Formats: sequence, C-alpha cells, structure tokens
Amino acid sequence: MKVPFSKPFFDSEDLDEILANMRTVLTSGWLTSGKNVEALEKGFAETVGTRRAVALNSCTAALHSILLSLDLKAGDEVVVPSDTFVATANAVLYTGAKPVFADSDPETFNLSPKDVELKISEKTRAIIAVHLAGNPCDMNQLSEIAQDHHLSLVEDCAHAHGSKAQGKNCGTFGEAGAFSLYATKIITAGEGGMVTTDDEKIAERIRRIRTHGRGGVGPVETTGLGYNYRLSDIHAVVGLSQLKRLQEFVSQRQKVAKFYDNFLSDTSWARPQLVRAGNVCPYYAYLVKLEKDAPLQRDELAAKLSEKGVGTSVLYYPVHTQPFYKRILDRDAKCPVAEELGRRTIALPMYNGMSKDELEFVKQEWREIFESTVEQYASIN
Repeated sequence: MKVPFSKPFFDSEDLDEILANMRTVLTSGWLTSGKNVEALEKGFAETVGTRRAVALNSCTAALHSILLSLDLKAGDEVVVPSDTFVATANAVLYTGAKPVFADSDPETFNLSPKDVELKISEKTRAIIAVHLAGNPCDMNQLSEIAQDHHLSLVEDCAHAHGSKAQGKNCGTFGEAGAFSLYATKIITAGEGGMVTTDDEKIAERIRRIRTHGRGGVGPVETTGLGYNYRLSDIHAVVGLSQLKRLQEFVSQRQKVAKFYDNFLSDTSWARPQLVRAGNVCPYYAYLVKLEKDAPLQRDELAAKLSEKGVGTSVLYYPVHTQPFYKRILDRDAKCPVAEELGRRTIALPMYNGMSKDELEFVKQEWREIFESTVEQYASIN
C-alpha cells in the first residue's frame, strides 16, 4: 500500500456533475468571470458569513489585492509569522512594504500575539494572521492588538476552510480574509483564491485590481493599476462542487485527526499541534512536533516513512531562514520557536476520503519504524 501526503477527492457523482457543467461552460462562448464565478462568490460569502466574497486566481493574488486595497507603500511594515508559506511575506513585498517576522506559539504553532507586540514599530501598518494547518490563531488577542495600535488585521485563511475561532468563522475578523483553492487544500478548484470581507469599498477595489484596474470587461475605464488576477468559470465549476462538500470534508478530516491523536497519545516525545478549547480546526494538515528525546530526528523519520510508502511533509521552513529573505533582511528576525518547528515538525497524511485501511497502514509503519529503532539502539548499547 502507498499512502500519499495529500490528494484531492472527487467521487463519481462529483465528476459527472463537474464534467457536465464544464461542457456547458465550454459551449457557452463565455469561459471566464461569468455566472459560475459569481455563484462561487455568493456561496463562499454565505458559507464564511461575510457580506462579500471576490474570486481571484490564487490565494497569493487574494493577499496581494487585500494589501493593495489598504494602500500600503514603501517604508510601511507588516507583521507576519515566519512559520508560513513564503507567499504570505511575498505579498507584502509586492506592495513595496516590508514584512517583519514574528515568532510562533510553541503549543499551537501559530503566530504568537506576545511576539507580535514586540515587533510593532511606528512604521507598522498591518498584521497578517495565518491559521497554520487550519488551526485558528488567537484572534481575540490579535484583534485587540490591532485595535490598540490602530493597525489593519488581515487573515491568511489558505488552510482555514471551516475554521472557527471561539465560535466565529475564520475569514470574518479584521478587514479581510484570503482563502486558497489550490489542489492540496481542503476544497479545491485546481487553482484559485477568494477574498472575504464586509467592506464593500475593499471588495470593489479588489474587483478592479483583478482585471487590470478596470470596472469590468470590455471597453470600460481603467481607474487604477491592476493585474490579471481573474478566475475562470472552468475553475469555478470545480470549486462549486467542492464547496457543497465542505462540512463533510471537515468532518472526515477531524475523524482522521482523532485517530492520530489516539495512537500518538502514549508517545511522550511526539506532540501534536494544540487546538485551543472552543476552536474548530478542519485539519488542512496534521502537524506533530518531535521532541529532543525522540528516537529519530524528523528528517530520518520522513525518509523511513517514505521508503515504506507513507507520504509526509515538512510543511514549511521559516521564511526568515530562506536565502532570499536572509539577503534582504536588515536585522535578525529572532524567531527561535519557528526555527525549532522548522526542524522538528512533520505533517502526516491527511486528505478527503482517507480510508480506515490507509490510516491503519500509517499507524503500523510508524510503530514499526520506532520499535526497530529502539531495538537497534538497545543492541548497540
């Protein structure tokens, strides 16, 4: 058996619906920014609970567009977590502003509100909260910090479809949220992104940004600088099919996470990412931190699991340690927790439709690896 780290899920009914709707799009003569995109925006806004949703061709485009709508400029600073995908920080650079990296909470692996406050300066204009692996950040504290310092608060919800922070949907805090519809995400359109917001001015600004600064298609006025960030109706067809299954997918992933919780509960040196009481995590990924006394280091474990047919992921190395960012940073980011997470965390297989047999296989191979490692160590000593 082989168990991949991640894969999209479409049953036969999904495929029949998607292919039929794609045929309708392809024969309609209108392939992009049409009725399916509008339907996906409407459904997404209703699901998240915001007044508006604007579809784009990636989560990176969504983040960039949000930051542009906040009128960031050269010299401004935005506090971002270092333990995130590089696109979070890149989107800040695209505006001419500067990302300032904050450390992680050692238990939730999310952005540390305490360190955010330490990284705020007179140049800070915004905070980007990333719900790592779908685990909600401490949005109450981050919202208070943003309000106290008169800063914009943006959510990177690339992993957070169905996430709730203390009963409130992620993507509804602050000015706006950015979701991903990439192939590995909880729901996918193959490619795509979505902005959720209650602010009509931000929504309208982003609608223009996504189509070269114009108010629509055809010979209409260009009112500002924009980009080609449109989502096609073909992608929207896939997204609409997946959106209908969101709650089902979240429930499946939570069952997978519970299985992992149970079989790791007696392993003192393997600590799963903590989800705070009152929060809902849809588990884009299941993250485990290996403690210093673990029989194997993370990279050794990943290699051995791969040999046995079990796919894993490091997820992220801290952005501030990447060669490009090391070249452009003008001061030490000082994110020791993020650096430790980058060395010690491993993401186990997690995807919609994962079977009981696949889960048992992961459990079996994990245990066999560590049992053999302990036996080898005992024989040497």
